[in-house]
Amino acid sequence: MLDASLKNALAFCQRVILVVGHRGDELRARYRGRSDILIVHNPDYQQGLGSSIRCALAASDADYLFISHGDLPCIPREVYQQLWLLRGQEALFPTYKGEAGHPVLLPKSLASALAVAPAQQSVRRWLQQHPHRLVPVDSRAILFDVDTPERYQALLDGAVSATSAGEHERRRLESARLVWRHSVET
Repeated sequence: MLDASLKNALAFCQRVILVVGHRGDELRARYRGRSDILIVHNPDYQQGLGSSIRCALAASDADYLFISHGDLPCIPREVYQQLWLLRGQEALFPTYKGEAGHPVLLPKSLASALAVAPAQQSVRRWLQQHPHRLVPVDSRAILFDVDTPERYQALLDGAVSATSAGEHERRRLESARLVWRHSVET
């Protein structure tokens, strides 16, 4: 799953900051030597996602950065591109049928403010209390996190399919399912 998420992000982004905690040694070994993946250890990973986001922010000096999760294996390049073309001084949240998903695009000014803000239970809530914009996209994949065995089975069964995606995205999803199947079998 992580392989597919990274592959999709790297289809648009030059580099990914992969924050690791639990099973960090295993992930470092898997992605060692990849110049397009910067691995950052989060010693406080048990404190939740916010602490991992802070680690990533501290490791980035980019003018803009995307925040996403490793359990979103089907986000197409076009979503990243659409957000990138609309970048400005606010956070951009992609939405599908009114529901906000990932990746979220942040300008450096907001990333810097978030990095020094007090710990938040919800980074999304913090960002939505600051300048932000919702960007409708035509991809259900921005909402399709695979964080349970049921969601994984839904991915294998084609829950994000041609009925909810364009032909190009359908092919990408098929590829992601193949990566998943390969990962599971090996």
